[in-house]
Amino acid sequence: MFLSKTAHLDHATQHSAQRLSTLLSFFSLGLSTAAWAPLIPFAQQRLHLNHADFGTLLLCIGAGSMLAMPATGLLIQKVGCRAIISVAVLLLLVVLPSFALTSSILIMAIALFLFGTAAGSLGVAINLQAVMVEKYSAKSMMSQFHGMCSLGGLAGVMTVTALLAAGVSPLMSALAICSLLVILSVIAVPNSLSVIEKEQKAEIAEDESKTRKLPNPLIILMGLVCFIAFLSEGSAMDWSGIYLISEYGVKPTVAGLAYTCFAIAMTLGRFAGQYLIKALGEKNIIIYGALCAAFGLLIVVAAPHWTVVLLGYALLGLGCSNIVPVMFSRVGRQNVMSKAAALSCVSTMAYTGSLLGPALVGISSEMMGLTMVFTLIAALLSMIALLNHFTQVKTC
Repeated sequence: MFLSKTAHLDHATQHSAQRLSTLLSFFSLGLSTAAWAPLIPFAQQRLHLNHADFGTLLLCIGAGSMLAMPATGLLIQKVGCRAIISVAVLLLLVVLPSFALTSSILIMAIALFLFGTAAGSLGVAINLQAVMVEKYSAKSMMSQFHGMCSLGGLAGVMTVTALLAAGVSPLMSALAICSLLVILSVIAVPNSLSVIEKEQKAEIAEDESKTRKLPNPLIILMGLVCFIAFLSEGSAMDWSGIYLISEYGVKPTVAGLAYTCFAIAMTLGRFAGQYLIKALGEKNIIIYGALCAAFGLLIVVAAPHWTVVLLGYALLGLGCSNIVPVMFSRVGRQNVMSKAAALSCVSTMAYTGSLLGPALVGISSEMMGLTMVFTLIAALLSMIALLNHFTQVKTC
C-alpha cells in the first residue's frame, strides 16, 4: 500500500517536472525566435538588401526548417525529445549572435539555415512532448503551452527592443538573450522526455496501420489552417518593423513596437484560451479568431498613422492566439493517422508558414508592395473560418 502511494507520488512528481520542462521549452522557443525580429532592420541595412533580396535570403530559414522537421519526426522515436531539444538550443545559442555580427550574405545565409533547422526541430520536439504531457493531464493544456511560447516571444522582442532603444549594441542584445536561454535550458532539458515510453511506442505501433503513404485529408486541412496562422505570425515578426520604417518613417530602434503589441495580445489570448474555449466552444473560437485577425491586418494596411498600426497588430495577435493550439489538440485526438506521423506533418506545415512564409512576403512585396501582400494574408485568414468546418474532431 505504501509502495503504491510512493509510486503514485513519484509519478505525479515526474509528470509535474515534465510539465514544467515543456512550459519552459515553449518559452525558450518563443524567446529565441522573437529576439530576431528587432534585429531584422539592422541586418537588412547592414547587408544593403532590398525587400526582394532580403526575402530571398529568408528562404534559408524555410529550407532549414523543411529539412529538419520531417527528420525530427522520425528521429524523436529513437532518441527521444531531450536529445533533439538539447541540440536545437545549442544551435540557437550559436546563430543568434551571428545575426548581429556578420556583414557577409553567405555567412548570414548559413546562419539563417541553421536558425530554421534549430527552430523547426525544437518546435516538433516540444509539441510532441506537449501532446504526451497533455494526455496524462486532467485538463487541456495546449493553449497554456503555446501561451508560454507567446510569452517567451514577448519577452524576447521587448528585451531586445528595450536594449536597442537604450543604446545597447545589437550584439550585446543578442548575447543577453543567449544568457537567458542558457538559464532556461539548464532547468528544462534535464526533465524533458528522454525516450518514448513503452506504452506510447505500443500506441504508435497500433496506429501504424492507420498511417498512409500520403497524409489523410483531415491532417492536411489542419496543417493548412496552422500554415496560414503561422504565416501571419511570421509576417508580423519579420516584416512589421520594416513596414513601420518604410511606410511611416519610424526609427529602427522603436520599430519592434509593432511585434511587441502583437505578442502581448497573443500571449493574453492564449493564457485565456482555456476559458474562452469553455465559453465559446472550439468551433466558435476559431471562427471569431480568424475574423478578428483578418480585420486587424486590414487595419494595418489602412492605418492613417503608425500608432493605429499597433492596434491592428494587437487584433491580429489576439485573433491568431488560439487557432494553432486548438488545431494541435485536434491532432492529438484524431484517429485517422498515427499521432506521431500526424503531428510531424502538421508541425511541418505550420512552422513552414512561420519560417518560409516571411520569405515569400518579401519576394511578393517587391512586385506588389507590402500593403497588397498583407491584404492577401487577411483574405487567407478569413478562409480559416470556412476550413474550420472540415477539421472538426470529437472532444474526449
